[in-house]
Amino acid sequence: MDKKLFTIEDCVKDSHYKEDYKGKIIVMRPEVLKSQYRDERFQLWLGGSGFGCDPSLRGRAVFATCLYDNEHAEWRRENFSGTIKPEALPDWARLKLSQMKLHSSANEHEQIPKYRGYSFLENGRYNAGLSLFNEKEVLEYIELQKTYQHRIMICDQDDSCVFEMVRGKIIHPTLEVIETFCKERQAQSGMNINL
Repeated sequence: MDKKLFTIEDCVKDSHYKEDYKGKIIVMRPEVLKSQYRDERFQLWLGGSGFGCDPSLRGRAVFATCLYDNEHAEWRRENFSGTIKPEALPDWARLKLSQMKLHSSANEHEQIPKYRGYSFLENGRYNAGLSLFNEKEVLEYIELQKTYQHRIMICDQDDSCVFEMVRGKIIHPTLEVIETFCKERQAQSGMNINL
């Protein structure tokens, strides 16, 4: 029985040459994998860091995490076909991704999570919420998930919804509430906040 493999057709056009891999799901070329690992489960990786993530830099190293088994490894940019098209990402991978965050967001000084992040499939399935320790982690979680997930919800410590997005559109809070918040922050800090 043949195992399913992702091909270049499953990747965003020219993403191997043009896209930064940080925070994106990237597809490992099948021929790079040993024969026993040559199936879709081991082809999907979350790009993390390394000069190879940015196609404009000379470095080739890409540090990434396998969606299937959470293995962290260093690869070369050439080992990947590009970033996966959101519609090609299988549900099992969306659920795995919903439990991941970028390693750069870890803050060892904060012990108690302020928020929980949830990502939902179109059929309503989801995994347990992911602990998010501060607002920076919340923003990184939303940025990571929004391309691939049907619905994202952020809840506070009291399990009250403080943010909700469906198909990339913010549902809660309303745009008016966000604009008011940004204006208040700008008046307090003198900094302009753009949506």
